[in-house]
Amino acid sequence: MKKFILTLLTLLLVGGSVMADGRKRTIDPENLPKPAIELIQKHWPSCVIDYAFIDGKEYEVLLSDGTMIEFNSKGVWKEMKCTDGLPVTLVPGNITRYVVNRYPKQLIIKCEKMRGGYEVKLTNGLEIQFDMQGRVTHVDD
Repeated sequence: MKKFILTLLTLLLVGGSVMADGRKRTIDPENLPKPAIELIQKHWPSCVIDYAFIDGKEYEVLLSDGTMIEFNSKGVWKEMKCTDGLPVTLVPGNITRYVVNRYPKQLIIKCEKMRGGYEVKLTNGLEIQFDMQGRVTHVDD
């Protein structure tokens, strides 16, 4: 019985330490990959980085205007959210043109790179999925 309890406690301690290593932790914004810093400086020049997190090999940044950006390990954006609308220069051209033509009064407030394409969310709550060529594959209201 003592051996069982000792084994159980060991497993709990090892499991807890493994879980702690995989948790999101705050990092100094200067430690973000260079492409991530350059993207933020170019498209949000008046914002400062309020928080930068690392979660495994991915980064998450919160800017002073409330914009949230997720980056992969190389500093390439994976997802962006901004209630004031994302810079259209960051969203692929075909997608931007589609939204401007079909929903001229709406802004893109979220853009996520997904396997095989993109998903955007508009200010009216509409979510639209596109393939890699910018063709609509699904619309969810």
